[in-house]
Amino acid sequence: MSKSCKQNGIRYDPRIKLLQVLIIGVLVFTLTGKKYEVLLFLSVFAYGMISGIYKTCFKFLALYIVLFMVAEISPLFISTTIQYFFLCFITLTLAAINMIRTSEISEVLASLQNMKIPYYINIPLAVILRFFPTLKQDITCIKQGIKTRGIDISFLGFLKHPFKVYEMMLIPMLMRMLCTATELSASVETRGLGVSCKKTSYTEVKFRMLDMLLLVIMMVFYLAIIIMKIKNI
Repeated sequence: MSKSCKQNGIRYDPRIKLLQVLIIGVLVFTLTGKKYEVLLFLSVFAYGMISGIYKTCFKFLALYIVLFMVAEISPLFISTTIQYFFLCFITLTLAAINMIRTSEISEVLASLQNMKIPYYINIPLAVILRFFPTLKQDITCIKQGIKTRGIDISFLGFLKHPFKVYEMMLIPMLMRMLCTATELSASVETRGLGVSCKKTSYTEVKFRMLDMLLLVIMMVFYLAIIIMKIKNI
């Protein structure tokens, strides 16, 4: 595998991370119940720790615990919103961050090409994987631009002038999202990824024994959760 992606943890096949995102995206909204939601989050947390994104994992863990405790002491409608929206979104976001931060786009595309996945699936995926890191940089630049105008964009500043901060953040962000999506789509097309011919890749991706072990553990764990839900254990 390519070593260009800096990582402190274990490098494993990006297809496992992509598969986890897809499975979590389905299970987290279908397996309702606090026990199952916590188990799904812990599975994502464990694979994030394996990948080496320790700080991110613990930040999400702290946020998850705080929101879980707030849901326990809140009225029913607030508790339901937190449990079935925010906590599920946190789990799915952590799984996506694990894939984006610890896998090069070239690795993901090379892996999917080895599986003979059609290009009309690879191209949108490549754009999505590159879109969010670029959007994060754009948001940082927008915040810096607002600060240079002498506007407080902290939490207290937002409470003082919510509509002003909202307008100055939202409109530039929407414009940058449109421009970024267009630029990334054009970049992918100019690199010939849409050409229907046999492609080669500089990135070598191999499915090793470690990858097989991690895949089997993940699938057995999620299958066990599904069986627990069916049998109402």
